[in-house]
Amino acid sequence: MDSAAQGLSGRLLEILQEELKKPVALGDWLLGSGLTINRALRIIARFWSETGIELDVNCFYAYATVGAFVESAPEDGMHSLRKLIDVRPGAPDETLVVFAGGLSCFLEIQDLIDRLDFPGQVLGMVLTQFGRGNRDPALVADEIAESLRGLDAAGIRGPYRLLGYSFGGIFALELARALAARGDDIAFLGVIDAPQGEHCWPLPVWLRFMAKRAARRWATNKQSRANPEGAAERGVPERRGRATLLSAVRRALRPLALRFADPRSEQYPGLAPQWVGNYPPRYDAAARQLLRMKGLYRPERYTGTLTYYRAIGGSPVDCDPKAIWPRFLPRAEWVDMRGNHQSVIVGRNAEILARDISRRLGGAGN
Repeated sequence: MDSAAQGLSGRLLEILQEELKKPVALGDWLLGSGLTINRALRIIARFWSETGIELDVNCFYAYATVGAFVESAPEDGMHSLRKLIDVRPGAPDETLVVFAGGLSCFLEIQDLIDRLDFPGQVLGMVLTQFGRGNRDPALVADEIAESLRGLDAAGIRGPYRLLGYSFGGIFALELARALAARGDDIAFLGVIDAPQGEHCWPLPVWLRFMAKRAARRWATNKQSRANPEGAAERGVPERRGRATLLSAVRRALRPLALRFADPRSEQYPGLAPQWVGNYPPRYDAAARQLLRMKGLYRPERYTGTLTYYRAIGGSPVDCDPKAIWPRFLPRAEWVDMRGNHQSVIVGRNAEILARDISRRLGGAGN
C-alpha cells in the first residue's frame, strides 16, 4: 500500500473511531463495533466530504474486521456489491430474503434481524441503481425483474421467505407476486409498515392527513407567533414585504404539491417531506430514483397470504396503512405493533416484532 492509500486508510479509521466514540482494534468485528445507521451515514458523508470518495451505504457488510474495512474501502470506493448480501449467517438450506427501507441500508433493520430466532441465512436484496434520467425513471417493476435475476443467479429456490420494511415492503410484496406468477411457493411474506405514495391515497384520506399535518405545524410554530418580540430578535421582521409574504405562502402550500406533481419532473424529489438534500452524489441519485419509484407505483390486488405489521404510532409523512391497504390485500393478517414507523424495528419493539416473525418463520416449513 502506497503512502496515499495509507493516509486514506488512516483517516477512515480516525473517522470511524470518532463516530463510534471509542477506540477500536483492527481485528475487531466491524458490525459488532456499535455501528448504527446514523453513524454509518455520518462516516460515509465525512469521508466523502474530505476525500471525494463515496462509500456504498452497505459497504460495512463487505468486510469482517475493522482492519479490512479501513484498508480496502478507500480503494474500492463505490463498491460493486452483489445483488444479495449476507446480512446474517445461517443454514443455507433455509433463506430469508429481506428488503430494507429507505435507500436499502441494512444497518437500519440489523437490530431486528439480530433478534430473529431463525436457523437459516438472512440475505439482503440490494436495490439496483439504474442510472436513468428523470424522464425515463426506473420503476418498481424494473427492480423486481432484477431481484428475480438475483435470486436465480444465487441459486435460491422456493418455498420463499420474504420480509420488507417501509418501502422495502413494497418490493417484498411485488417480488412475492412475481414469484407466485411463475409458479413458485411463498412460505412467508411479511410487510412492515409499508407506505404508498400520496398519489394513491383516496382523496378523503389525503385531505384528513394534510389537515393533521397542518395542525401539527401550526402547533409547532405557535410559540413563535405568540412572541413576535423574540422573533424580531432572531432577525424576523415584524412587517413582511410582499416577496416575503409570497415566500411564506409557497412554503405553506408546498406540502400539498407532491400529490399533484409529475414524478418524472426534475423538481419532484425535492417536494417529498423526507427530502433533505446535500447528499453525496451516489446517495443523491439513489434517493431520487426511490422517490420517483414511490411516486409512480400503483398498487394492485394481491390475493396471496401475508402478514402486515402496522406501527400504531404512525408516521409523520405517511397515512395510516389501514386506510389504504385492505382493499388491495384481502388475505392479509394485520398485526398492530408498538412504536412508530422508525421505532418499531429497534430495541424492545424490535424484540416483540422479531418474536412474532420468528414464530411464523418456524411454522412456515412445517
